[in-house]
Amino acid sequence: MKKVIVVGAGFGGLNFIRNASSNKEIEFTLIDKQNHHLFQPLLYQVATAVLSPANIAFPIRRMFKKSKNVKVVLGEVTSVDRDKKNVELDSGINLSYDQLVIATGSLHSYFGNDSWSNYSQGLKGINDALVIRENLLKAFEKAENELNNEIKQEYLNFVVIGGGPTGVEMAGSIAEIAYKNLNKEFENFNSDDPNVYLIEANSKLLPMFSNKLSDKTEKYLFDFGVQVLKDEKVENVNDHIVQTNKQIIKSRNIIWAAGNEASPLISKLNTITDDYGRAIVDPDCSLKEDPDVFVLGDAANHKDLKNNSLPGIAPVAIQQGKYVAKIVKNKILKIDRKPFKFSDKGMMATVGKYKAVGKIGNIEVSGFIAWIVWSVIHIVYLIGYRSKLLVVIEWIFSYLFNKKGTRLIYREEV
Repeated sequence: MKKVIVVGAGFGGLNFIRNASSNKEIEFTLIDKQNHHLFQPLLYQVATAVLSPANIAFPIRRMFKKSKNVKVVLGEVTSVDRDKKNVELDSGINLSYDQLVIATGSLHSYFGNDSWSNYSQGLKGINDALVIRENLLKAFEKAENELNNEIKQEYLNFVVIGGGPTGVEMAGSIAEIAYKNLNKEFENFNSDDPNVYLIEANSKLLPMFSNKLSDKTEKYLFDFGVQVLKDEKVENVNDHIVQTNKQIIKSRNIIWAAGNEASPLISKLNTITDDYGRAIVDPDCSLKEDPDVFVLGDAANHKDLKNNSLPGIAPVAIQQGKYVAKIVKNKILKIDRKPFKFSDKGMMATVGKYKAVGKIGNIEVSGFIAWIVWSVIHIVYLIGYRSKLLVVIEWIFSYLFNKKGTRLIYREEV
């Protein structure tokens, strides 16, 4: 049987294998270092105690238990030999392939300042979200017991670096916890004492949106109590300190949401990459020098018809996965492959409770209506009926009754 290896069970890899596996003459091997698919757009809600991890994660093996031609392997691919057509896992096992699909997503980028990762926390996986959540909850508890006012304020200062969708969503959700959910629960400080900072080096938030929507986003954040610091570049992140070109902020809760880079596996492909480490692919999503290796989603730099790189968002990865599935399933040669065309149905970002901004086609929406649309879209794309129901229930408690359902600290202090 023809062998196809898929690396990564994110949106790209998952949609590829779900569509291509209908060809029973092909043997698929799906490799991921986690045993679950993660619905990453809602990961920030795990980090801010709205949802539990089980609400946004789904076991990979359960998805394909009825697909006899799909094998799931828990492991990490450490190298790729395109000449011999095999991949090596961290366990030392080598697997051969006829065609290879890489959809490994992206990692945090500190723009060459990797030491900053020791003092800040990024948000890419469930463990990241749980660390952030517990740090947030512990910060309030430590502030309650702290007699030194200066140190107490450090616990109550929350700094989010990066004004993209993740940064905006995190800042708005942290403000909701700090100023509303925990109101009247502590005696050593009140709801006016916390400070939530959102730092953005450029002149606008959410650069993928228009100036109008960016300005509305800033207004919503201001109404939630977030201090938006634009045109302010972070120059150093140290122990309990964020230094910008304008000021120094002391904080024990620093969240990094400012940059991404491709998975290190892309560098093992021996192919051309861009400044972010993404593989520069042909219009058919394959490598220029290898028609049997495809790179999808955040790991790829794919140019549209106007020679602009496609954004690293879930809809791009989903559509690329379905597109490459047709090529592999129908055994289409490179010369006969039509270029991938991204159908842009719009983008959305939530800002906080009942507030969101978005663009659907040429129509811009904001406020409560945008938040409703955003909620419906995310529920539709969640995997599993149980997950959809649980998320709706959690949202009802969180938004209607102002109660966070997962405010639990269960890890011991390291």
